[in-house]
Formats: sequence, C-alpha cells, structure tokens
Amino acid sequence: MTGGKVFIPAFTAHPDVDRVFADNGFELDFALSAEERALGRWAYERADLRSEIMEAALAERLGDARVLCAVGVKGHLPVTAEMLERAKKLEVIYLGAAGYDRVDLKAATARGIPVFNAPGGNAIGVSEHAMGLMLALARRIDATARYSRETGKWARQFTMLSTPRLSVLHGKTLGLVGYGFIGRHLADKARLGFGMRVIAYDPYFDPLEAERHGIELFHDLDAMLAASDFVSIHVPWNEATQGLINAERLARMKPTAYLVNTARGPIVDTPALVEALTKRTIAGAGLDCVDPEPLPDDHPLYRMENVIVTPHIGGAAQEDIEQADRVAARLAVDYLKGRGARSAVNAAALKARG
Repeated sequence: MTGGKVFIPAFTAHPDVDRVFADNGFELDFALSAEERALGRWAYERADLRSEIMEAALAERLGDARVLCAVGVKGHLPVTAEMLERAKKLEVIYLGAAGYDRVDLKAATARGIPVFNAPGGNAIGVSEHAMGLMLALARRIDATARYSRETGKWARQFTMLSTPRLSVLHGKTLGLVGYGFIGRHLADKARLGFGMRVIAYDPYFDPLEAERHGIELFHDLDAMLAASDFVSIHVPWNEATQGLINAERLARMKPTAYLVNTARGPIVDTPALVEALTKRTIAGAGLDCVDPEPLPDDHPLYRMENVIVTPHIGGAAQEDIEQADRVAARLAVDYLKGRGARSAVNAAALKARG
C-alpha cells in the first residue's frame, strides 16, 4: 500500500525525489514554506530561523507522517525515542546519507520501523575528498599556502626545511580500514590513478573478490596499519568501531604515515591522536570528521601544521546530496510497495522481531 504523508524537515535535494513519492500517491509535507524554500537551500544566514520553523513543524505535524526524512536544516536530524513515540503513523525513516548514527535504531526497531540510508550514494564525493586530503598532506598544500598567506612570504624555504617532508603518493601503500563503496572508489583512484599499492582490512569482505580487484585483504588490522604509508578510514560508527583507532593502534603506524578520516569522528580516539601528532608518532592527519563535532574553538588540532581539518564536507557536494537523496527515497518507497526491507540498516533486528 502506498500513499500518505512524507514529512520533509527542510528540502528534497532533487525533483526526482518529489516525483518518486508523488507518482506513488504520497503527499510531501514540508516544514518550510514554499516561499522559504524558494530562497534557496544554501541561505546560510537563515539557518537558525529555518531550524526554529522546522522544530515547530515537527512538534505539530510529525504525528501525521507515514514517512520521515531524517535530514534537517543543518544536517542529519536527530530522531529520538520520544519523537517516535509521538509519530503514531510512522512506518519508515529514510535519510540521504551513509551515516545514520543520529537515529535511535533501537527505538525504531522496537516500533517495527525500518531505517534506510543511501549506501554508496555519496561514495564518489567522499572518496575524492579522502584522495584530496592525501594529496594535500603529501604535497603540504595546506601548510605552505597558509604560511604564505599568514606571513606574506614565499614558502619554498619553509616547505623544504620543515617537517613533515614533501612526498609523493606513487609507490606508497594505502591501507583502507573498511572496503565498502567508498573504500572501493578510493582504492581505484589510488591504484589506477596514482600507482599506489592498496591493502585493506575488512572482516566482512570476500578475500577472493578483493584479489580480483587488485587489493590485498589483511585479516589483522594491526598488521595492516604497520604496513601502510596512508591509512584511510571507511567504516560506520557503531559499538564495534568506537575508538577503533586508539593509542595502541596509532603506535602501530609508521612515523612517516598519515591518517585520513572521512567516516565518523568517534572511530578515532581524539586525545590519543593529538598525542601521536604532537610526539610525531605519525606524520600527520587529514580529518573531515572529528570528535567532538565540531571541535571546541582553539582546539590543538586546529593549530598543528601537520593536520588538515575540514568541516565534514566529504559528501556535501550538490551531486552527492542529490544522488544520496534519490537512493534513500527509492528504497523507502520500494519498502512501502511491499518489496521488503533487506536494504534497511536495521533489517536484521526487524527480522529477529518477526
């Protein structure tokens, strides 16, 4: 059975999303007025006002929704147990993103509500961002540009005489923590575009299939870390990956190696990372995700010459957002048309409940 209201806290990213719901008899219920949406999704100066409008609409109209889009004005929308208790008609949650850590999966599962994300929806953008961070670290692009901008001086002597030393990607070993959609895109770029050796740790991936991809799969994370010149993280944040890259694991890395995180901040132990960077246990880090997020003002990571921090924008290009929104919306509609919830992030829990 299709039809019913789809509550959209902010915007849909692409007209395809409007059509996929409308063609199946759904009514889109936007928190923001048509006039407000017409001003454009990138009106940064209106973010606080829009958030207030969104919260008021959620309080008033969530109870009528059959479908909830879990992306709000400022990013991922927290979906709490209290919200789900109010949403008596809710049957499905979707979000156009890979991460779903702001949705209370336990509460959703208890109510029999599948949660659909967008597996692979922003994989191209995030993998490009990870590649960009690797290049920027190896070529010291951020540090040298910042030096020239702040001092008004030519940066050649600074670059040649300070550490970490300039390096190239060609011939280096990239170690992937997780070999999912993003990891595979990054592996292709690194191997085919830059002549890197790529190894990976992923206990869920078929070693024979990895071999067909030209990737060596490690069964021991510590061994993979020790063999890598660059380590890039591409696993979801959950109980198993919380603090996965801790002081002991950072100590396994080469002192010339770089850590790149475009996954989730809590996968890396931030105090341990600060210590490793300060003591030059590793050469540097490129971080699109941090813990906490955002970091407090004047955090040590902001001041380190061997660190690049970007504000969780790996999957934020318009192309990424549109593709991820389309993927998740179609999965939600397919479920409501009786095609199953196998792609839901909580599918196993829902099946276990019967």
